[in-house]
Amino acid sequence: MGKSNFTEVKTGIYQFKGVSNFYLVLDSESFVVDTGLPGKTGQLENCLNTLGKSPNDIGVIVLTHHHFDHTGSLNKIKQLTGARIAAHKDDWPYISGEKSYEGPFFMKPITKLMNIIYNIKPVKTDMILNDGDKIADYTVIHTPGHTPGSVCLYNPLNKVLFVGDNMSFNKGVLNPPSGRLLPDPLNYRKSMEKLGEIDVETILTGHGEPVTTNANKLIKELLVTLSG
Repeated sequence: MGKSNFTEVKTGIYQFKGVSNFYLVLDSESFVVDTGLPGKTGQLENCLNTLGKSPNDIGVIVLTHHHFDHTGSLNKIKQLTGARIAAHKDDWPYISGEKSYEGPFFMKPITKLMNIIYNIKPVKTDMILNDGDKIADYTVIHTPGHTPGSVCLYNPLNKVLFVGDNMSFNKGVLNPPSGRLLPDPLNYRKSMEKLGEIDVETILTGHGEPVTTNANKLIKELLVTLSG
């Protein structure tokens, strides 16, 4: 068998790398976090086959936010698994096509072109998420700033935090989204302060490498940067 295209980053959590990361979580109810760009469905299917799992074992596809690089394979993964799609109430209208994409100007033509190339259609959201909702052992934390309905997922049992695009990890430092990708910095700072109050060991990001040591310290350092 060739080199696998997934990595077990924590017991029962598998990361698929790319322009953006997405994840398979085997829990009391197995779920996927984000879906990456178009064309990622085969990677998930390969992983499930390798683990002796069926696509039907996945109950939910959780979207950390509505941006295209996190929802690009949503249609196909939905078709493969039959899973419900879960997104925060403030982002789901963009996923379902009821609102058009609001984001950096430079992203709009790229998103439109990719939609045409991959024949991507809006997808109806099955589960509207709110702050405090539960997905298996994970709690939804509403973290607006990057998008209105950005969410994190936190599990107090294994102290894993999925952050989507709220943070990226580079050269030992957690960074916020860059200026054009942070339309609401005031709410973003409040959101990150919420994350500073929980006990975290592992941070799984939408871009870049996972944080596996000093997670709490790194979040506190980010908060200092934001308040500077």
